[in-house]
Amino acid sequence: MSTSGLNFAAILCAALGVAVLGCATADSEGAAGAGGGAGGVSGRNAENVLVTSGYVASTFGFFYPESLESEFPGFDLDQRVSSAESPGTNECAHDDFAGPSGELGIDYNFLRLIHDDEKREDEKYVFGGFHEGQLVDGVINGAVKNGSMTVLLDIQGVDDPQNDDEVTVRVFGSEDSPTKGNDEVLPYATLSIHPDPQFHTELVTGSIVDGVLTAGPFDLTFPINIQIVEGEFVVHDSWLRIELGDDSFQGLIAGFWDVSNIRDIIGKPTTDNGNAANFTIEQFEAAMALYADGDYDAIAGSCTSFTTMFTFSGVQAFIARAGGGSGEGGAGGSGNIGLLTPTDQCTNEADREALDAIATEEQTGLDVVGQLTGPCTTGSCIAEVLSFLGEPSNAALRAISDCVALCISGATGLSAGCAGCYGLTAACGGGVCYDQCIADQGSQECIDCALACTDLGACTGL
Repeated sequence: MSTSGLNFAAILCAALGVAVLGCATADSEGAAGAGGGAGGVSGRNAENVLVTSGYVASTFGFFYPESLESEFPGFDLDQRVSSAESPGTNECAHDDFAGPSGELGIDYNFLRLIHDDEKREDEKYVFGGFHEGQLVDGVINGAVKNGSMTVLLDIQGVDDPQNDDEVTVRVFGSEDSPTKGNDEVLPYATLSIHPDPQFHTELVTGSIVDGVLTAGPFDLTFPINIQIVEGEFVVHDSWLRIELGDDSFQGLIAGFWDVSNIRDIIGKPTTDNGNAANFTIEQFEAAMALYADGDYDAIAGSCTSFTTMFTFSGVQAFIARAGGGSGEGGAGGSGNIGLLTPTDQCTNEADREALDAIATEEQTGLDVVGQLTGPCTTGSCIAEVLSFLGEPSNAALRAISDCVALCISGATGLSAGCAGCYGLTAACGGGVCYDQCIADQGSQECIDCALACTDLGACTGL
């Protein structure tokens, strides 16, 4: 990590408290000027500052419209309007659904399996376990709450939560369990991304229109350990569409669910546990042949996946990683928890112009911003720092980051994303690395922790 523009002593000294470390008062005297531009407004209450936009799923389950004839929101996953009467080349015969405005091409053929009217001898639906509130639906929804299939969502680069033409999105699995109260997932918990990169999606670009974020395509893989089911949940070429709230989100995610993966998941309950899934493996195979509509196999003359769609919602969370930027324990292999760092937040033209405008003959724009971090921390953001020192919590840690970002943005004209890189650094100094830095902010242990916590050079991209 480059230390250009980053005065660790000033930042850590300010973040850890003037009285505690006996820092020089010069930084405190400069706080009013730096903090004045932000107006002393806490970043936690500033709608335009979304520095660490992490979320953990609190619900996840199949999307259930009222009927097969309903018009409902969704995605045209295969970029074509399909017809059972005249299937296209390399396509299995099926009809697409219609969207809320009557638009054609909505893909969700797994819904036809859910609505299959075949019944067993006891008059129960063969695939009743997929019906809303039944076995499969209940188990999957429970899995995201109890840690059997924890889903993390990270959104970065949000300058305007209502309309933004370019944001980045990643989805992660996690080995951690969400924090719950009264069987509801609580916000602002710290959750680590899964150490195995196969459970991380690639970084994709999305956009926000009227408060709705759309992003994709990406491949989803989550580890699952759900009662009698253990394996992986895989949906490829997925898209998400979510509505962002103040501290939460809700929306849809859709993609192609391979028949082989469904078979792996339901194999044990249908063969080893008899009636647990309410259908036999033979009935499953017949339904797959009838309804599968994706990934056409020209040799076999059949499709090998389902278009499927899920609803999911979540609450804000503090997404952490084990170790530092290298992903291998950070500097010195300490294994400190670090902040998930966004990348290239200051490389856009507007932020470059703002940095040029505040540069002097002696200092670059980055140097000037780095020196503002300490005054912001001891000035307009002192309440957030003291809150963390008095009662350490994820919400307090986020408050430091967001407030410092808002302070710097107001003083310099930098975007929330770019200023947020320095907010993350302040949160590292005042929160994550408190134990390492309380005795000596110049110690190697303190500096190593700060370097491992978040990568300023990668975050700014400069």
